[in-house]
Amino acid sequence: MLPTSPPPRDFSRWQLFFYTTRVRVFRIQLRPRCKIPLGCAIPAGFRPFIVLGLIAFHLVLLDRVCPQSSSSGASFSIVSKRAAEARDADRLGEAVALYDKALALRPTWSDGWWSLGTIQYDLDHYADAARSFQRLIILDPRNGSAHAMLGLCQFELGKDDSSLKNLLAAERLGILKDVQLRSVALYHLGVLQLRAGRYGAAKESFGQLVKDRIRTNELITGLGLAALLIKSQRAPAEGTPGAVVVERAGEAEALLIANDFDRAKQQYGRLVDEFPEYPNLHFAFGRLLLQTHDNDDAIRQFELELKRDPKHVNSMLEIAFAREQLEPQDGLKYAEEAARLAPALPFAHYILGKLRLDTGNAAGAIPELEIARKSFPNEAGIYFALGKAYAQVGRKADAVKARAEFARLNALAAKEQGPTIYGETKTMDKERPQD
Repeated sequence: MLPTSPPPRDFSRWQLFFYTTRVRVFRIQLRPRCKIPLGCAIPAGFRPFIVLGLIAFHLVLLDRVCPQSSSSGASFSIVSKRAAEARDADRLGEAVALYDKALALRPTWSDGWWSLGTIQYDLDHYADAARSFQRLIILDPRNGSAHAMLGLCQFELGKDDSSLKNLLAAERLGILKDVQLRSVALYHLGVLQLRAGRYGAAKESFGQLVKDRIRTNELITGLGLAALLIKSQRAPAEGTPGAVVVERAGEAEALLIANDFDRAKQQYGRLVDEFPEYPNLHFAFGRLLLQTHDNDDAIRQFELELKRDPKHVNSMLEIAFAREQLEPQDGLKYAEEAARLAPALPFAHYILGKLRLDTGNAAGAIPELEIARKSFPNEAGIYFALGKAYAQVGRKADAVKARAEFARLNALAAKEQGPTIYGETKTMDKERPQD
């Protein structure tokens, strides 16, 4: 009995050829021979035709399950070309349908996922675009541009944590081909950092754009908010005195980044004269003065901030930091008070540990530095201080481990700095988030 086969109308032309050939072969051989009883041996002359028929049958089934690669390859080439033509002609809806079809034929086509995702983003279809960029990242996990676009989609979808994670990944991996995408990603990264109260990181992100000679009202506002430790969701309303302070502080920060130090100081000087009681304004001016190496003037500004708010932890930490090299004993009292008022702030423990170490109290420094290490396990400076402290109390094995980790992290930081085009060294946030 012949093997059961689907009706010929369901076959392609190639399949039908093998089907009819197989039938003819069996018919040619069956006519001149007598009926073969069940269980009898098959004559030797008949065997080749049975083998040929079975091979043809298996080829038919294989072709029905897996279409020919040459046929699918040609189809993919045609569809992908039409998709690119539709995209270039700005027929975006048609392009999306064609890219979907092409990617169904070749799911590993990285360029296709990129093109589809960018079109969907341009159409404001952020959820669809996010899925496309996620597929691309699965294929190419180190594609910084894909992480940037996924982060931008998640930003629009209100998924701040995921967006921040992917924009930071883009920063780490680098966006090497598209300057405009890099700028957009940096700005949105700064906004997310500002929303999360990561003011130092936000200033770095916005500041990089200023270095690239980009100036927008939104960018200046972002710089001002970061300098004054204000989350973007709590920005002063337009037309209020607070909005004026934020804008002018942002302008001063932009001048500082552009190395126009004198004008930056003049801008802040006029601001503190006009708004001496505005929260964090003396603090922001003091930090600018530290960057211009006017340490004594900076400390005076921090003291004025403390006069306005005696529990201003950030000003205490800045005074402690400024005093670390020349007057560590004087800085120590500010660090002790800051750590008492803000026990959950890792930088307070870090600076307290360093100052205790510098004033001869290595045993008291170690627990503070170990607290800081838990929050910042990849901060090389903590291991340097710990290695020194361990050595002073006789914990030689721990000192060796800490120094080795410092050397490893230092080398790693130098290595990772190369490929990223953001070019900024990230450090722990020093500021205490404002209520």
